[in-house]
Amino acid sequence: MLLVHGLWTRARTLALWVEVPRRRPGGARAGDLAQLAAAAPAAPHLAGALTRPRGPLGVLLPCTAAGRPAASGARPREDWRLLPVDLEVVQLHGRQAVDVLAEVAGPAAAVAGDGLRWLAHVAAGARTAVDAGHVVPDLAVHDGELLAGWVPLPDRRVQRWRTALAEVCPPVLRAQAGAAPPTAAALVDDVCAVVTDVLAAQRTAHVAAGPLPAAPAVRQWLLALRTGEPVRAPGSAQALVRRVREWQRSGQDSGCDVLLRVVEPGAWQQDGAEETWRLQLRLRPLDEPSLVLDLAQARAEGGRSAGDEDPLLLLLSGAARAGAAHPPLRRLLTGPGADAASAAGVELGVEELLDLVERGGPRLAAAGIALQLPRRWTRKAVSLSLEASAAQPGAVTDPQLRKDDLVDFRWQAALGGTPLSEAELLDLAAAKSSLVRFRGEWVQVDLEDLRRSARFLRTRGSGSAPVRDVLALVGAGRDLPAPVTSVDARGVLGDVLSGRAAERLPELADPPGLRAVLRPYQRRGLTWLATMSRLGLGAVLADDMGLGKTLQLLALLVHEHAQDEQARDGDARDGDARVPGGGPTLLVCPMSVVGNWQAEAARFAPGLRVHVQHGPARPRGADLAAVAAGHDLVVTTYGLLVRDAADLARVPWRRVALDEAQHVKNAATRAARAVRALPAQHRVALTGTPVENRLEDLRAVLDATNPGLLGSAAHFRDTFAVPIEKLGQQGPARRLAVVTRPFVLRRVKTDPAVAGDLPEKIEMTVRANLTPEQAGLYRAVVDELVRRLADPEVEGVSRKGLVLAALTRLKQVCNHPAHYLGDASGVLHRGRHRSGKLELLDDIVTSARAEGEKVLCFTQFAEFGHMLAPHLAERTGEPVPFLHGGVPRRQRDAMVAEFSEADGHGVLLLSLRAGGTGLNLTAANHVVHVDRWWNPAVEDQATDRAYRIGQQRRVQVRKLVSAGTVEERVDALVQRKRDLAGAVVGSGEGWITELDGDALRELLSLGADAVGD
Repeated sequence: MLLVHGLWTRARTLALWVEVPRRRPGGARAGDLAQLAAAAPAAPHLAGALTRPRGPLGVLLPCTAAGRPAASGARPREDWRLLPVDLEVVQLHGRQAVDVLAEVAGPAAAVAGDGLRWLAHVAAGARTAVDAGHVVPDLAVHDGELLAGWVPLPDRRVQRWRTALAEVCPPVLRAQAGAAPPTAAALVDDVCAVVTDVLAAQRTAHVAAGPLPAAPAVRQWLLALRTGEPVRAPGSAQALVRRVREWQRSGQDSGCDVLLRVVEPGAWQQDGAEETWRLQLRLRPLDEPSLVLDLAQARAEGGRSAGDEDPLLLLLSGAARAGAAHPPLRRLLTGPGADAASAAGVELGVEELLDLVERGGPRLAAAGIALQLPRRWTRKAVSLSLEASAAQPGAVTDPQLRKDDLVDFRWQAALGGTPLSEAELLDLAAAKSSLVRFRGEWVQVDLEDLRRSARFLRTRGSGSAPVRDVLALVGAGRDLPAPVTSVDARGVLGDVLSGRAAERLPELADPPGLRAVLRPYQRRGLTWLATMSRLGLGAVLADDMGLGKTLQLLALLVHEHAQDEQARDGDARDGDARVPGGGPTLLVCPMSVVGNWQAEAARFAPGLRVHVQHGPARPRGADLAAVAAGHDLVVTTYGLLVRDAADLARVPWRRVALDEAQHVKNAATRAARAVRALPAQHRVALTGTPVENRLEDLRAVLDATNPGLLGSAAHFRDTFAVPIEKLGQQGPARRLAVVTRPFVLRRVKTDPAVAGDLPEKIEMTVRANLTPEQAGLYRAVVDELVRRLADPEVEGVSRKGLVLAALTRLKQVCNHPAHYLGDASGVLHRGRHRSGKLELLDDIVTSARAEGEKVLCFTQFAEFGHMLAPHLAERTGEPVPFLHGGVPRRQRDAMVAEFSEADGHGVLLLSLRAGGTGLNLTAANHVVHVDRWWNPAVEDQATDRAYRIGQQRRVQVRKLVSAGTVEERVDALVQRKRDLAGAVVGSGEGWITELDGDALRELLSLGADAVGD
């Protein structure tokens, strides 16, 4: 691959040369340059520069024993020497150099060497300073001439940045042959000075406008900033340069900063004068920030306030920076006749004022210039509050309130949280400017919002409506003129709307038929889910991973099943032959956890009738409807939901539940559309990460449970996503919390109400389904073993060897097809998982990392670990080290130390033999056994790397097994005989070799529930 190298010369030019493999540096040919241009098509300045005429430049480079320059990036050798090499380079000046460095910082980074990328980083920092207005005039001697220019403001941030860059300066940048090389810090300063001057020159032509100081030297200096000509200063040039340096430092050390002050009408005029806004340019002493001075006052204060510098220079520099940050200020501050530094300042129209506040304020803040508004100036938004009361006696307080019950409601408008009377709202809506007087304050408002609110309250401000419609209006907000900031209601409705229903509602008892004792927070979750179901409101159960979302949903189904049985018995006693309403729940989940749901339902809710809808023989059409009607829970996958969308949409579901609901975070996918098309009385989403990457994830999940609740994607983006994510606004964030709180129940492991209920260690066996590819390989291994064991000559040690080898191969198949085949094929195929277990592992790891928690992943196969490490690194976006037996002790210790740091690696992959003992890894509170050793003692030792003295958090241990395979069956045996583990399975899987043919075939055969879609 061709590489472009760069060096900053003593002549303040950028020298470029191309390194071609197996050729001397600078020896690029026309075809090489064409290849380079094709590699960086978005870098026309770089491509064009490399075709310019080249000239010689002497550079000291590491050379081999034969005297040839070594390839960049090669490992140094003892026989290398540093020798001068004459390179053919292209030298770029000024704007040409700046344009190339800008491309190297972006599209051309892939073809740039370390030195050139470092120079581009320096240039990018200088560009940032110019964009923010953080620049000051400079004066320096170069080649005997006194040159004016612009440099970054020498404040503490710049100094820290300069020091950090100097520490990582590549040696090649100081390798120009000849005189002593420049220091790295001097190199940073020189590159910054050139780049800043080029970029700032075109933006600062106005600095010589307006009054200039009488001192000839200073006048010549300011004029040279505009013309670019050398300064013809009388007297000692060095003395003037020294004064400029002192002046630059004064802005940081003991002088003043610049302030733009807006003065409201009536605050400065004489009686009878016309009321106008004024903008004043002021100085504020850093050692006394409450003191604000105009030019005359600053001069009168003298050295104490201005750091022994002429305040006019400080004001001129500040005006230039302000104008660069917000161009409309150039006319106001530095235009002909402008004198913003005077006592009165300059007039400011209302539109100019609003533009300054809305657009200029953030720009000025970024440039380090304060904008001071009148003390009583505020910006307030219009909002709405809702009051709801019973339309019929007891309707709102009735714990059996349902979605179709009527409530009386009344809307009220508020400005900045202050309720508005009808007269005030009408007066404000009739204003001609968005800057209005409200209760003694200047308030900036959105007139259109005020007018829409007035129309809304006049036509729809009060009335009666079903609970369902009121809640939908609060949530979506599409038909509301302003956001809802408060809701006042009583009883169940008030509890739900407040988002505290789980805390306030009377708790349900553990339902009969549930084979588990619910923890207090899980019982509150059951109560909340049952209430949301009764109201017909979609619910998002967003508890942290490991808090029992599965158990809470199963408890809801058992609770409803018991209620249905009671109602059926009551109807039978009353002679009513009707079956009470209800129907099956459709659970949609990733293929990797279908087996887990089936096993958990059998364990905790054995009275539920469960049907797993997958596989080629699954019922379709009318058969599916009949099967669903005979079951309480139907489990399917997101993939089959899309394929069987029409069949599933014909079933009248009581509920649609989405496990790992982040799978529908993209509302435009076929799976998300299929979910919304399903008819259901109630919808539930289960997810530990309601917001994975962006707020749109939350909107999409809520849209799957409450279609239309938060409006369209575009409406949500404009109302919430952009203001919160891009602009960091707190108001929209608070409003979004008000809107979503009723529909989302979120508990985290650190909540005091949860932490006391958690065990010290949570262990769970998590089942993953095989993919069809895995199933085919699994059957082939079993068939081959059965065929070979049928040979009567295979017995004794030979038989044991065959069985153990087959077990190893089956474990490899369950891990991943590429692990078994050893063919270096990809982990994914066309973006899809080839292994159900790996898909499950991805979900566990990404969920834990989204919560900022660390994970240990154990595997007994080193080759599988080498496959997992790069995949998990790509998945998480961070390095994933692999600690195995081949890692040297020093590197092993470094891995452990890095992982133990708070900001260290978030995932550590370990082989069970190398990482299972002797390590303290309490930084992790998630442990995943990707494949099983089938020896509880060995696995417990590995788990104890995280679960040991020093661990402050609850540890969650997940043991992954493939459903319907030998892994699941052996796991069941281990669990039943755990107390006898040493005697029964203490030698790993050796006991399996002693089974007779029929028992072995039963143990190894593939179950009907093993394969997912």
